[in-house]
Amino acid sequence: MKFELLTGKRALGSAYSKDYTEWAESLLYENVESENVAILASMGYERAPDSEEVEIYFQKSLKDLGLILPDEKEGLKIYAKALCEQIISGDLDTEKGVSILESFYLKSDYEAIYSIWDALSEDLWMVNDRDGCIFNSGLTAENKGEYIKGVAAQFTDLLETNLPDRFFCLCACPECGYIGENKLEVVDKPWLPDRLYRLIYKRGQTQRAICANCKRPFPNNMSDYEGRKQYLSKKC
Repeated sequence: MKFELLTGKRALGSAYSKDYTEWAESLLYENVESENVAILASMGYERAPDSEEVEIYFQKSLKDLGLILPDEKEGLKIYAKALCEQIISGDLDTEKGVSILESFYLKSDYEAIYSIWDALSEDLWMVNDRDGCIFNSGLTAENKGEYIKGVAAQFTDLLETNLPDRFFCLCACPECGYIGENKLEVVDKPWLPDRLYRLIYKRGQTQRAICANCKRPFPNNMSDYEGRKQYLSKKC
């Protein structure tokens, strides 16, 4: 158990006593000399180690080693990167990785970057159950393993990129290459004034997103893997 993984699981609220004891045991194999680390490692041989004692000796071990826990936001980021690396390398099952990363969205208090995994999780359910998806262009039941690895690789790049505040409000047009906020086009009797349409039909007119540059309908947004791919390619 690497320290980065342990602190990430801790930030996510999914670290168990065995994670702490396995971390301590790994340090002993590295010939780290610390009585508190040794005590923490020995707790791994107990059937049900006391969680409070584990925490006490974990904190003592940190002090012995001069280690500082990252704050929750940084801890989640470190853990997310580690999980993505495991997905890419094949050390972590792709769909299991998505199920873990999906929980980051709620834990981070809905930080927008983690919505990528929430959307991918929903699309995986759809392609497995209904053969269709909403957010991830090109995702199928047949290619989902490699697709998830692609999202994981892309996600690590996004974490290291200084994204604009309104990143997820942007779109990327595959036709003209424009990247920016889209526009809306009225497609339901556009010649009628909105107030008159509402008076007649008791609802608003149907609109669709279009590229603000070439007017192509439905440009890719940043919830879509292809939209983010186009954004990153223009940044390189």
